[in-house]
Amino acid sequence: MVMNKRAKTARKRGYSCAMPGVWRAVSHNEGALVIYHSPKACGHIGREMDLGMHFRSLAKRQFMPEQYSAPLIISGLTEEHSIFGGAGLLRECIEYAAERYKPAYILIANSCVAGVIGDDTAAVAGEAEAALGIPVMSVPCYGYLDGDYYAGFYHAGKILAERFMIAQPKVVNTVTLLGDRGGPNGMDVQEIKRLLGYFSLKVYCHFPAYASLEDIRRVPFTALTVPLSGTRQSNPWMCKLGLELEEMLGVPAFDGDYPAGWQATVLWLTNLGRFLNRQQQAEAAIKQEAERLNRHIAEYSSQLQDKRIVLYLGRPLLYFDPAWVLELFSLYNLNLAGIVVLDDVLSKDQQLDLYQELKQQTGIPCFSQAEGKDIVETADIVVTTHELTAAARKKQLFLPLLPLAGVGGITALMTKLVRLAQRHDRRGGIMYV
Repeated sequence: MVMNKRAKTARKRGYSCAMPGVWRAVSHNEGALVIYHSPKACGHIGREMDLGMHFRSLAKRQFMPEQYSAPLIISGLTEEHSIFGGAGLLRECIEYAAERYKPAYILIANSCVAGVIGDDTAAVAGEAEAALGIPVMSVPCYGYLDGDYYAGFYHAGKILAERFMIAQPKVVNTVTLLGDRGGPNGMDVQEIKRLLGYFSLKVYCHFPAYASLEDIRRVPFTALTVPLSGTRQSNPWMCKLGLELEEMLGVPAFDGDYPAGWQATVLWLTNLGRFLNRQQQAEAAIKQEAERLNRHIAEYSSQLQDKRIVLYLGRPLLYFDPAWVLELFSLYNLNLAGIVVLDDVLSKDQQLDLYQELKQQTGIPCFSQAEGKDIVETADIVVTTHELTAAARKKQLFLPLLPLAGVGGITALMTKLVRLAQRHDRRGGIMYV
């Protein structure tokens, strides 16, 4: 079966593949199974991502050995399928997966190869579902051709909602979190739960990730959805998923920016209070969070006042906003001697965008890598988005890819910075947040 081939490259929103987004959306959903309709080589994407998550969870002591891990199966497209199509191969793959793993449902993530050759995977999924008696769904994304990681994540969530959810009466003061952010036991999710507690809100479900079929079917009962995102790229997709659920199920969607940093946390609490018509609770929450932050600043800022810090940035603005890092330095009154832009990991356009953004956000001098060699020699600490082998003897604090949530995220990062500063001067090395 073949569908019309379409030119999709113009719709590309990022630089990542949609298939890992589909995988991450259900990789820890009990009963789920994912098929990559792709060449075998594409399987390394999911494997490397899962391996990275595994080691991060070990390092943060959040590893859960009993946690379900969905099987990831590769159909194995080859050169011959570019001529004859891969629909037959996909049918065999679905039959094998259903027989071998007995999943509750199957999600098919399509590669760019499947999109280019025009395989009608939705039709194959429908036939397989009728034959096997279990839900088999094809996510309408094709690798790098349309959308990106977050598009795959969003479409996986949408298709699960369309298949398994129906409108239900709402349970008061319950919330569904939309997104991932390290799972239910992750630091960011725990911080969001703590902030929601100011409004007497309790997290009922985590969707689409970390949700069994029973959990997925509970989403329509919740009184509110709150997006977990944190970047300019991911936030629109998670807010869009919330609006889809609102239209489908009547679950109100809170469309608020992520509480990354102090001012963003204040804005998030204020907007949530207005959304819920609980302004007094929002004001009380902001007051308590301010007291919590000020106590930490009073205790820790003095331990960093004599330290000369250099900031190294090498992530595109699409994935990383430097505003929250600069705000932390300002809050703790730190001596930021300069900002070095890592031009060897950014394109010319990305460098220009980053320089312009920094110029708008701060008056701290910015340097290229070549210009920054002298200034880093005088630094006590380097705060960086990348491991710097050229400055291996320097104390380096490695910034997380995603900004940390709330006051809890601020204090966690600054506590690590103080611990790094307290190391012996001859002991360099990297500390991860």
